Amino acid sequence: MTINTTTLKANLTTKINNTSGTTDAKEFLLLGKAVEAVANTGIGSSDVDFGSYKITYSNNYATLSDLPSASTYHGMFAHVHAEAAAYYSHAGAWYKLVNYDTSGNLTVSGNLTVNGTTTTINSTTLDVDDLNITVAKGAADAAAANGAGLTVDGASANITYTSATDTWDFNKAITGTYTSLNPVVNTANVVTSQTIDMTKPMHHFNMTGNTAFSGVSVAAGRTSMMILDTTATPHTPTWGSDIKWPSATEPTWSDSRYWVVSFTCKDSTTILASAQGYTI
Repeated sequence: MTINTTTLKANLTTKINNTSGTTDAKEFLLLGKAVEAVANTGIGSSDVDFGSYKITYSNNYATLSDLPSASTYHGMFAHVHAEAAAYYSHAGAWYKLVNYDTSGNLTVSGNLTVNGTTTTINSTTLDVDDLNITVAKGAADAAAANGAGLTVDGASANITYTSATDTWDFNKAITGTYTSLNPVVNTANVVTSQTIDMTKPMHHFNMTGNTAFSGVSVAAGRTSMMILDTTATPHTPTWGSDIKWPSATEPTWSDSRYWVVSFTCKDSTTILASAQGYTI
């Protein structure tokens, strides 16, 4: 049964008009009839429709232990004064609602999970207590994490992971004082043909046969070093047309077994080379 306040008032009026007896007795009778009228409206046993009117009451509990059974009052909302927070009941438990303080600040005491496509944080300062930040979370392998990194908006500056080379790639120059930095050495036994990757600072090649060398990733200003072991045989290296020697003359490779060869890119097509032989 759904009623409104007009129905409640009409029922009370009808009961009052039907009372009889002396004045004092009538007052007691009115009270009883009023209670009966309210009971007949269905309050407490069915929905009550108050229309556009409001119900104003204090649903305040001093402490959490004062809250009623969450199972009995499923869906109830209440204020707990000691916690300065609102709670609602669901599935037999009371849940604290997240709320702002008087300054508009929000504190989440537990873990926070955000499921969505984009998370935007509009703040001037971001402080993170964690010692490690994980990106590409859940990536199955390096290929799935390809392109992960950090981007500075407006400057087109980024640090990006490239799975093909398993490297961090910077698209801006790095300046400052460097300590305890050791270059990655590209080490291989080579024969027939071998490329010299000019993005790698150091190569160590052991020739197991005559080998033709050529440059890749050539760009102005890039430099690279090579330790070349022609072995005791010795084997003879040959060089692509992109690699130029002083006075257009290669070293006599049979003069030494070990060579330190330096490469500097003049532009995107030409590598200037020089070599020093060592006998150990």
